[in-house]
Amino acid sequence: RVIEDDDDESDGAEGGRLKRTGGAANRERQKRLERQETKSSNKSGSTAAAPTIPIGSGCVAQVYKARLCSSHGLNPAGTSVAVKVQHPRILEKVCLDFYLLNKFASFLEYIPYLNLDYLSMKDSVDQFRDIMLPQLDLRVEAHNLQRFRRDFDGESQIAFPEPLVELTSREVLVEKFVEGEPMLNFVLKEDETHSKKDREELARIGLETVMKMIFLHDFIHADLHPGNMIVDRNKSVRGSPLRIFMIDCGLTVELGESDHKNLVKILGSLIKRDGYGAGQLMVDTAKKCQATELDVELFCRGIQKICDDDEENNFLESVGDYITDICYMACKHKVKLEAAFINAALACEIMEGLASSLYPTMAVQQVALPMVVKSEMMHGLKGMKSPKLW
Repeated sequence: RVIEDDDDESDGAEGGRLKRTGGAANRERQKRLERQETKSSNKSGSTAAAPTIPIGSGCVAQVYKARLCSSHGLNPAGTSVAVKVQHPRILEKVCLDFYLLNKFASFLEYIPYLNLDYLSMKDSVDQFRDIMLPQLDLRVEAHNLQRFRRDFDGESQIAFPEPLVELTSREVLVEKFVEGEPMLNFVLKEDETHSKKDREELARIGLETVMKMIFLHDFIHADLHPGNMIVDRNKSVRGSPLRIFMIDCGLTVELGESDHKNLVKILGSLIKRDGYGAGQLMVDTAKKCQATELDVELFCRGIQKICDDDEENNFLESVGDYITDICYMACKHKVKLEAAFINAALACEIMEGLASSLYPTMAVQQVALPMVVKSEMMHGLKGMKSPKLW
């Protein structure tokens, strides 16, 4: 039903990106698979082409470019698709990795006087395990793609590949192939084909998308980096605006209504420079808190001082500095940070870093605040401190 695409000499931007990540080991392994499949084909009399070299490989699977032998839904025969095939015995390897990570994080948290358990290192490993293990079933990634396509339905400048669910199994994912140019090309250089205007537009699109994922949808792409973003022009819309395709959607984070509400309160307070309120919320939502009343007061004042000292910027414009200082304050005053807050903040940091590379002077707060206000209204939050735009 799906065969190798030998006729197309170009693998597209996605293919080019993935091909550069492949290595000699993948090619050697694929040659062995090809010999085995050739023998099988000779015995069965099949004339179907056997796959040759993958266009890329990751820690969980490797990817081939192919084309459909027959039509599926609205996709006619000959449609280019990406076929993601899971590595053999990957479950055993991933489980061993998480066992070692869990033991190491537990060891660090038990070291006396360091107070590292307040950084939720073991909880973060457990949360990462809970979002990583489902990725080993590629049908979950197909479901994630469907969810993202639903969440961003009607958006002209953000898109996700269409999964072919009827061709997808636990170990194989088939989705429409994405043509375009890697986001990395826009990050690395500014020239005639990667203009300043285009770079600024891509920064805005990317940041708005992540803010919507975090504050409005509670469904976050947890592997956001330039390599997982493909840029093209949406020719179906007047003016052919720039569009970002987000790929490799196996890793996602979804908090649930209660945790998402708490996250919105904390991040919203930090964005509005209400550090004291954010600190109090971190204490109130902590599952483990051995802090005294004095520690709690000093912790909240410390978070407020972080906001006051960085008045020129904002939480979303200097996430890394904020997180470092907040973690230090948490260890010092024995306030346990929730893993959900740390993971969401890191997602903000990655996107903020990408946006600042493309558009260093962008007013991040003006993009984020409307999302925060919408999310607060969605959760029925009242009495939140009014934001200061400038």
